[in-house]
Amino acid sequence: MLPQLSSAPEWIAFCRRETPYCFVEQPDCLVDFQSNHLVITLLNRQVRNGKEAIKYSIGSAQSIEPAWNFIKACQFDLGYMVQGLEQVNFEGNARDNSGFPALQGIGIRKFFAKERAVISPAVLGVLEPLKTLPEHWDLHNVCRLLANRQVLDLRHQPLAGNAADDAPASADALLLELVERPDGWRVRSMAGRICVARENGQLYSFIPQLAESRRGLSRIA
Repeated sequence: MLPQLSSAPEWIAFCRRETPYCFVEQPDCLVDFQSNHLVITLLNRQVRNGKEAIKYSIGSAQSIEPAWNFIKACQFDLGYMVQGLEQVNFEGNARDNSGFPALQGIGIRKFFAKERAVISPAVLGVLEPLKTLPEHWDLHNVCRLLANRQVLDLRHQPLAGNAADDAPASADALLLELVERPDGWRVRSMAGRICVARENGQLYSFIPQLAESRRGLSRIA
């Protein structure tokens, strides 16, 4: 993750990466070079589901030069690019956007992202180990336990609900599920186990174990 992309040296260093792909803190977005196109995904410090994010693709099928000319015309300032792109009238024509750089041989598209897993780093945080059991359980406390391996005997009941025995579950898989799709979950304590259930019938349960973390801190929240 980069704090910004607002100067020529920063853009040159970014483009020299083996994979020119990164999150930028200010403005909050994902920047990616895909072939000859600069792709900017707006995250706006709130996106948890990538399909909610607006994307802009700037470039040409012929070469990378038009995309690079666009970056230079915007004075190498990603903030200026985003501000200008948000003001573009995609239902009009070039004359409707006279305040934004108009370059020959370049196309600009606006569309919704397809990658569900893309989330804004602004909603990420450090998940510290629990030191005491909370009086009231919520998803955040469950995520803290999972991220720091403070769980024992994690079990998953299949959607069908008719298996003879619960199947072992992955702490990482459950943590990712709670982070990416936090809606519709309920947490309760029952007979020494913590049960995490979803409206569609998924049920996970585990025993909290507040020993010293075996994993340390996670950046997922």
